[in-house]
Amino acid sequence: MEAQLIIAGILDITSLAEEIDFQKFESLRLIHHYLFNDLYSWAGEFMTVNIYKNEKVLNGLSVIYTDKDEIEADLESIFRWTNRVEWSYSNSLLVEDFSNFMTRIWRVHPYREGNKRTVSVFMKLFAESKGLNFNDQLLSVNASYLRNALVLAAVEESPEPNYLKKIISDALYVVPSQNVDLEEEVSSSYQVIGQYDVSEYEEKPFDIEFNDNKTKSNPPLGLAYYQGWIILFHKNANAGMTVMRK
Repeated sequence: MEAQLIIAGILDITSLAEEIDFQKFESLRLIHHYLFNDLYSWAGEFMTVNIYKNEKVLNGLSVIYTDKDEIEADLESIFRWTNRVEWSYSNSLLVEDFSNFMTRIWRVHPYREGNKRTVSVFMKLFAESKGLNFNDQLLSVNASYLRNALVLAAVEESPEPNYLKKIISDALYVVPSQNVDLEEEVSSSYQVIGQYDVSEYEEKPFDIEFNDNKTKSNPPLGLAYYQGWIILFHKNANAGMTVMRK
């Protein structure tokens, strides 16, 4: 049911483009609400807690997402930066700039769920508003690759943006003669990141930080938010988990 609602929203999202001001971060609120308002009562609302997620491609570490109190300020800075970029195929750094824009928004992670989908739809509409071709289906069918590529690109120390730039380059048709076969790309080019087979990637819930110092000390008790459920679990014992509320 969730997938059907999201797909329906994405298919009709172009009707929303005329209402979007791509120079303002509020456009992200509009898109997230449009995609998820039938699923989440908080659709379009920025997070009020700090989160982290242990990532396999980072050997169990987490991307450091924007603090909940700095989401709007960080997004404001990012969108001001876009005004200094030439968004056209004549820009030799188009793929790098486009990937950087996408990474920076995703690293803010303003929502509890649906960040990748919201950012992907935003980037599609943004590209089209600049007269750029953008193959959003390529990102959609390679969602596991895309997420892990974003993780590596978003690392503050020693980022690895080349995986993301590869799929963005293909999606933007930067090479005019390029003809991307989606079925072929799913089975080959976008299956492995480093030594990690992303086809085996499983979506896991985020953890909620209990303090403000961003220290990932793995407290004995934790909270996880997953598909509308808030879960209390014990990290240092085989005590299982308790569903608190939905």
